[in-house]
Amino acid sequence: MTQGEELVLDGKVISTNGRNDVHFERHFDVPTEELWSVITEPDRMAGWIGGPVDELELKEGGNVVIQIHPAGPATVYGKVLAYEPGHLLEMTWEVPAWGQVPDLLGTTMRWEVLPDGDGSKMLLTHSLPVEADRVHMFLGAWHAHLNEIPNALAGKYIPPFADKRMFAMREAYETKLGPVG
Repeated sequence: MTQGEELVLDGKVISTNGRNDVHFERHFDVPTEELWSVITEPDRMAGWIGGPVDELELKEGGNVVIQIHPAGPATVYGKVLAYEPGHLLEMTWEVPAWGQVPDLLGTTMRWEVLPDGDGSKMLLTHSLPVEADRVHMFLGAWHAHLNEIPNALAGKYIPPFADKRMFAMREAYETKLGPVG
């Protein structure tokens, strides 16, 4: 985002059945195959997702290990729940406690890629148990991560994950949405 550019908070929360689903829908001016490669090829993911992708087995039951915040350190451990090449990747998303941050267990992540006019769109849904109480944090974090995808698509350098970007986004979502339960 450049100075003078308006901040658009496009993340949404859907609360049902004891879960809060953090949801984003973003359009990208690239074919679906190109967007799919950025969200499923470990070398391309590493820049926008915040850190190295140590393991991503693209098959149901496959292992997932992603260092989402290497300086934290915060590492995601999961299993692929659903996989449709070129279209859908859904996985468990569990992060053991690190620093002052408690365990994050019982969450799932779902990425869908669809044609959208002359480009493509990504639907991201991160489903959290209500008791996780981290909706604003995930809205801010995913907003900041998704903002880096155009740079990944263009092959540009992406600086290491910066807490202050995520914290500023989290505060903006807290202001916009208020308490979420």
